[in-house]
Amino acid sequence: MTDFPTIFQNQYSCALLADAAFRGGISLDAAPSGLTPIDRAMKLAGPMVTIQANNDLVTILTGIHQASTGDVIVITNHSNDVALIGDLIATEASRKGIAGIIVDGLVRDTTELIEIGVPIFCRGVYPMGPLKLPQNLKGIGDIGLELTFGDTTVKSGDWAFGDADGVIFIGSLDLPELLKWAEQSYQREESLAAQIRSGISLGELLDLDTFMEERAANPQADFNQHIAKLGQAI
Repeated sequence: MTDFPTIFQNQYSCALLADAAFRGGISLDAAPSGLTPIDRAMKLAGPMVTIQANNDLVTILTGIHQASTGDVIVITNHSNDVALIGDLIATEASRKGIAGIIVDGLVRDTTELIEIGVPIFCRGVYPMGPLKLPQNLKGIGDIGLELTFGDTTVKSGDWAFGDADGVIFIGSLDLPELLKWAEQSYQREESLAAQIRSGISLGELLDLDTFMEERAANPQADFNQHIAKLGQAI
């Protein structure tokens, strides 16, 4: 199988994959805004192991314990007022070769998490973990359930990609087609950027004057179709 994580780490971005999915008519979902890496240089890619925490640290520990090298741990919780992972969990994730952790909630030990280096995406930080909660707020979590991020539902085995722009999700069967379109988008955008650096204006490269004339005559003129005819991408 193509090494999707390495290709993403070395060349691609979530923005480029989103553009590629649009051009290829491939189904792709994004997590709601605000889910970002604790270090903006962090990127992750891999198949997901889903955890509904329910304020249950044991379930989170079990999910990490059962996960395989290269997996992305995805954790949701019914309450945001608790840090779901800290430095010890991140240290274990690093030891196991986990590709990253996505927490639809809060984390703690931020300085140590950055030093450990496992890519971690979250919504914020908080100093108190689940074990410090009152007993009536603790539940029993589940591993492998479908999870909801805003209007998006994800499941174990689907893939997650994350970088400084956020997180996107895609079904594993669509990966080869997505990467094919991503390579086309990457080559087009690299060529376009090189031409701009050489001194050619972006407006000229996209024949913007012609499109503005078309739109003046037809307000429904489609800019995507216009640049596709030019063999360009933006």
